[in-house]
Amino acid sequence: IMNKILLAMLLLPCGILAQEHLRFNLSQDGKTYLKGSVRTAFWGRYYETNPNSTINNEVVTEASDFSIRRLRITLQGQLTQKLFFYSIFGGNNFNLTTDGKTAKIGILDLYTEYEFAPEFSLGIGKFGWNASRNSMRSSKTMMGLDSPAFSLFTVNKNDDNARNLGLFAKGRIDKLSYILTLKSPLAITEPKEPKEGVVDFAKNAPRKQYSIGLKYDFLDKENNKTAYTTGTYIGEKRIFNISLGSVFQSKMMSELQNNVVKYYDYKNFSSEIFIDTPLSEKNNAITINLGYYYTDFGREYIRNSGANSITGVSSNEFFNGGGTAYPLIGTGDTFYFHFGYLFGKSEHFSTRIQPNIAMQYSDFDGLKSKMLSYDLGLNLFFKGHDSKLSFAYQNRPIYNQAKELASRKGAFIVQYQLQIN
Repeated sequence: IMNKILLAMLLLPCGILAQEHLRFNLSQDGKTYLKGSVRTAFWGRYYETNPNSTINNEVVTEASDFSIRRLRITLQGQLTQKLFFYSIFGGNNFNLTTDGKTAKIGILDLYTEYEFAPEFSLGIGKFGWNASRNSMRSSKTMMGLDSPAFSLFTVNKNDDNARNLGLFAKGRIDKLSYILTLKSPLAITEPKEPKEGVVDFAKNAPRKQYSIGLKYDFLDKENNKTAYTTGTYIGEKRIFNISLGSVFQSKMMSELQNNVVKYYDYKNFSSEIFIDTPLSEKNNAITINLGYYYTDFGREYIRNSGANSITGVSSNEFFNGGGTAYPLIGTGDTFYFHFGYLFGKSEHFSTRIQPNIAMQYSDFDGLKSKMLSYDLGLNLFFKGHDSKLSFAYQNRPIYNQAKELASRKGAFIVQYQLQIN
């Protein structure tokens, strides 16, 4: 089999030219194969910046830019009837701050999995398997541009783009699917030392991180071949499921109290409902994504984050920091709602139209005011998710240093996504 795999990899560039898809069969029946895809998402953006935001030390009140939001190069294969291989190479946020020295294209996923039975598979490598549906959402099939970004709870802190090295076990028993993970989080380099009264990721020997996720499908069964869940099926399936999940890592966070290090365990609980179903023969459809999340990072932890950032900040007058950052993640309760309506098929044009709205409402212990952010979006599907044009208006809160709501700011984004597969 290894000789066949090596030969297939050598012949893949030639073989794909003669096929509709980037696929090379390793067996005549096609049950073993290698296939690939290339996907990118382009952004054009205008936004009101947070107070005191800077670009190259010049204070700006608004900004506009073009960027490559994501690049994904995927190679996967069913190498034998039992052995599966999966890899993603790529990067995020190639923008006006990116040059030849800072551009990063790396390994996002690289793992292999052996299926002992449909009820039990075991895998090892670098992967995105996690406890909740929204923490494993596919960036290709998202209904919004980024949301729910908060569900990547430790992204780029002790993980790499929400992936870690480790082991996982998964399977399906009738309509119930499960995922168990044991991960080795990355060692923390920043901050260099713990600070008095400031909870942050601990600079210690990282403890292992454990997670469990359960999902029950009432209607059609969702594919759990890879970690990445579908954001919207564009009227292609009848999905109704409930998910529960939990994550734990001991001594993940720390702070100084009276010059003595105090450690906090990280705990996360999630519950989610997902509905995606056509409503009539015209294939008009709804997508509903509801979630409740409790996260405990330690005493009053708050993390400000903004996607695809190109700005700095000239002062600490406001809590958010620069650009489009706002209190996205923290210790406390979060409710999430995402709804989309897909208009029915038309005899006059093939493009599918899907307006959608998303809201995050968080009661973080570290804020005196509740956090509410929302997105208004519109998707135009020219060829499903393989060729998609999206428009979004995003609205976020601005907090002063007293952690009270001071104002709100907005952003307009146009995205075009293209995938070759």
